[in-house]
Amino acid sequence: MGGGAFFVASAGRVLGAGAPSSRIRLCVMGCSRTAFDGTRFSMNPKGARGRGYQVMCRVCEMKDAEIAAVCDVDAAARAYAAGEVKRIGGNEPKQFNDIRDALRDPDIDGVIVATPDHWHVLAGIWTMQAGKALYLEKPIGVTAGEAEVLAAVQRKTGAVFQLGTQRRSSFATQQAIAALRSGQIGKPHWAKAWCLSDRPAIRPAKGVAIPDGLDWNLWQGPAPRRAFKPELVHYNWRFFRGYGTGDLPNNGLHFVDIARWALGAGYPTRVYAGGGKLFYEGEDFEFEDTHMLTAQFEGGKYLTWEGCSHAGGMPFMGKWTGCLVYCDDGLAFFGAMGESALYDRKGKKVIKEWAAGDTDPSAQEGDSRLSNPLQTCDQAHMRRFVNCVREKSQATAMPIDEALKSNIITELGNVSLLTGNAVHLDPATGKLADPSSPAAAFWTRTYEPGWEVRA
Repeated sequence: MGGGAFFVASAGRVLGAGAPSSRIRLCVMGCSRTAFDGTRFSMNPKGARGRGYQVMCRVCEMKDAEIAAVCDVDAAARAYAAGEVKRIGGNEPKQFNDIRDALRDPDIDGVIVATPDHWHVLAGIWTMQAGKALYLEKPIGVTAGEAEVLAAVQRKTGAVFQLGTQRRSSFATQQAIAALRSGQIGKPHWAKAWCLSDRPAIRPAKGVAIPDGLDWNLWQGPAPRRAFKPELVHYNWRFFRGYGTGDLPNNGLHFVDIARWALGAGYPTRVYAGGGKLFYEGEDFEFEDTHMLTAQFEGGKYLTWEGCSHAGGMPFMGKWTGCLVYCDDGLAFFGAMGESALYDRKGKKVIKEWAAGDTDPSAQEGDSRLSNPLQTCDQAHMRRFVNCVREKSQATAMPIDEALKSNIITELGNVSLLTGNAVHLDPATGKLADPSSPAAAFWTRTYEPGWEVRA
């Protein structure tokens, strides 16, 4: 069953018209909370790995929105998510195995795409062509070229779009960015971001059959077919080529985005990355587990990111992940949950600081300026999206043109690792400065025949 030619005609329903209290009705695609434990598949009700599950729960807590449908190729994950929606939100969502069936439902206003990376662009394109709003977990696909195609469809359809970089919706982060823009600690020159994860080794499992209830063919979708590997489902796919992008676009994109935002930079002129597989010899891990990334921008500004998938230390500010921005008269710190601060040049005297849970004093219920009490930024990020869907507004927390600029840095970091060369861009367009450079071979990807991504 192919997928590249799938289109849906929009029914033109008034947003929320068919739901109680005119709620915005969303479908979540990719809602698993399951994990492979080495010998079997098991539901993991205490786990919180699945982004689809996490943002789904935030929507269920809203009075003016609901999860009207859950879509997952794993029947067990789908049923579990539906039960959670009913428990938290009080409504009984429809269940779909195939997103194409969900998109034919005229009562759905938008889709939260939280699948493995290889599905992001195709599912996103179908969603927007169906006349529905799109909340897309990062990254934007697996290559820069894929991201360009999705952006072209968004511009053509005018669909509401928001990328899942939830720290963009942190009130504390926004306040620190505003302070930087005001020149309070001088001009920013260099942003240093990092992320150290203590991930266990991925050891290959043998002789495990495809479990009942998992549609393995549909799980692979646009990716070239490979034999089933149980360690792929439902989390570690991100470390296998063809399905994921490794930890550089995964964890890295969050604070690469904050760093670029804080610098006030656009597309880079040069991206270079180094690294390798330094830990856990013989593990089933297809990307580098250790990365060092540098992006150069016009005006002499630089961004660096350091990441390691298998070292859980906290080398900077006592944090496992974050960002420091060095300015003429001080530095700004951005933390994992949105907490932010301004320091003097030596990083000792606190000029001003904001806690992760800080909110705008004038914010009212339903206002996207109201931060998440759970201090993960998800509530405010989803609130901004729901508000924009209702208002048919493009003013989301992370619209496509902003998303592309940060996304391409991490995607091209992977390309630099593959080619061993720096990647040079035209900062005006975000395209390769030299279309014949080695990076051109990795600008797009290979698709399973019949599943090609097209604008």
